[in-house]
Amino acid sequence: MLFPLLSMLVGNGVHRTVARTKRNGIFIAITALFLLTAYALAVTAGAIWLAGIYGPVGAALFLAACAVFIAVVALIAMVIMNAQEKRQARDRRLALESAATAGIGLIRSQPLLTAGILMALVASNLVGSKKDD
Repeated sequence: MLFPLLSMLVGNGVHRTVARTKRNGIFIAITALFLLTAYALAVTAGAIWLAGIYGPVGAALFLAACAVFIAVVALIAMVIMNAQEKRQARDRRLALESAATAGIGLIRSQPLLTAGILMALVASNLVGSKKDD
């Protein structure tokens, strides 16, 4: 009796989520298009302005140098973030290994305690509330 209601609720939720995701994707694509257009127009305006000061070749070289500088800064940021992520993953792995080692040590040194904990877990799952919603 409960399953059809749940499936109906979940089905409607999924359909709404898919529709919302499609709508948001379309709006994000439109926004990205206009942001790229604004960026291109700003670079063009900057080139025209710099061409009045440095000439066309100087303006193009200046803008190219700025683009290379921004790209190098972005790559350095990416390398730093990847190194931090690797370090955090290594720390998590080491913490998990030490916890597993401690658990194995507990199992070896206290087999009756381990058996008691396992029995308590099984009993709590079997004896838990059996209410039908």
